[in-house]
Amino acid sequence: MAEQLPYSEKVMDHFLNPRNCGEIPDADGIGTVGNPICLSSDTLILSNPGVKAIKAITEGFKVLSHDGLYHNVTSVYRRLYNGMVLRLLVNNLGSCVVTPEHHVLALRLGSRDKFRSHKNFSPDWFHAEELKKGDIILYPIPKSKSDAKFIDFDIGIPKLDFKSKALPKKIKVDADFCRLIGYYLSEGYVRTDKCKGTIGFVFNSKEKDYIKDVVRLIEEFFRIKPAKFIFNRKHTAIDIPFYSARLARFFAKHFGKGANDKHLPAWIMNLPLNKQKGILCGMWRGDGYVDLKRQRAKYVTISKQLAFQLRALFLRQKIIVNSCEGKAYGIHKKSFVSYVQEDSSLKKIIDIMGLPLKISPKKLIRHKSWYDDNYYYTTLRESHLMHYKGYVYNLGVDGAHSFVSNAATLHNCGDVMKMFLKIENDIIVDIKFKTFGCGAAISTSSMVTEMVKGKSISEALKITNEAVAEALGGLPPVKMHCSVLAEEALRSALKDYYRKQGKPVPFEDKGHAHEGETCL
Repeated sequence: MAEQLPYSEKVMDHFLNPRNCGEIPDADGIGTVGNPICLSSDTLILSNPGVKAIKAITEGFKVLSHDGLYHNVTSVYRRLYNGMVLRLLVNNLGSCVVTPEHHVLALRLGSRDKFRSHKNFSPDWFHAEELKKGDIILYPIPKSKSDAKFIDFDIGIPKLDFKSKALPKKIKVDADFCRLIGYYLSEGYVRTDKCKGTIGFVFNSKEKDYIKDVVRLIEEFFRIKPAKFIFNRKHTAIDIPFYSARLARFFAKHFGKGANDKHLPAWIMNLPLNKQKGILCGMWRGDGYVDLKRQRAKYVTISKQLAFQLRALFLRQKIIVNSCEGKAYGIHKKSFVSYVQEDSSLKKIIDIMGLPLKISPKKLIRHKSWYDDNYYYTTLRESHLMHYKGYVYNLGVDGAHSFVSNAATLHNCGDVMKMFLKIENDIIVDIKFKTFGCGAAISTSSMVTEMVKGKSISEALKITNEAVAEALGGLPPVKMHCSVLAEEALRSALKDYYRKQGKPVPFEDKGHAHEGETCL
């Protein structure tokens, strides 16, 4: 069976046991090189409670990282770019556009389909240009957890309002209340006037059990009875209004007003799984359906925020979903559709909805996607180069140094190498390095330090990237750029040494100048 990458024993040795790792505090020369990596300006980045285009993110914003937790954005970088980028189309998730050197968390299975033997491969940060169709993309499961047993009813009574019905000061947050939230997100509406208002729900007239459930839940939590039911002309739909301006404003404040604005607040996204099942139950009973004949379940919303929040809830429940965009009716240009077809996931949806349905074992649909305790694994469907001209962005993220787009988990650094030199009488008496990158980047950095330590500057300058690769027993073609960076880091440190000495640099720069980024 082929290995993930044909690394030599020396490469693995230097990767696992790097030499001269660290830094020299009083270094005579310091060199830093690397590949600037970025995303297109409209790339969606996951946060809590929803998604936001990277161009709209500012410092202090919290984003989801590869560890499944939310971390602060410490800086935002922007630069003009005119060149090739890669569009990654990921099965079930969508697509994103990145510069070729951007690190993506993946399992690289190779040109042939090694899906059944994926356990023999290790996840790593790979350059986007290294990934091929059939490789596996890792997507983190959100792990932030905090229960809320009660929430305050934070809508006060207006001074001149003497008719409003008394409402509870606190609301118990249990699976039933969460189900009511789900009903509102899918079938609810509000009208919020100054002194009067309405919260209502519109169902198919055949959905009698769901209608009874909503009426019971409103009465149980808020002690309000519905007004007279309103039927459409053909009696196919039924409107259940509840007259309470304060209750209408409460739902509008916390869960949105209007189909396009529906969303979940941040605290909902961290609730225990059993409570979040209640939200999924109400949502799916309203705007979703299960088609056993076609062996699939489907949910549709026109709210982008709600669609991505729904994805986060699916990830936490380990439900495999195919997310895509579709057409919408009326004034809305598009909708966001979630399909569930994989057998175990479809069973979970049926169980969450409380339906007495069974799936035929003869029609089970299986996907090349799966979960473990930390990640959702799915395949890269397509990767192709395209030209891009305009601003590109990157984020500095505290702690994890990574962020999650709508389609991939991305590191916020390219291969970055930093070398420190101590020089006496033109002899490199000490050298250390600090490198972020893949195994090859670390190995080449380590090998360069061994090759030049104790050598004269003139001897060090004769060391080429090909010599570094040869000393390591060779590198895979896709990793040769790491040896180039190692050579450039050494020459950059030597250049810094000559500048500090006030001497002209006695060699030509073989490195490639990278356009800098601007911190916003």
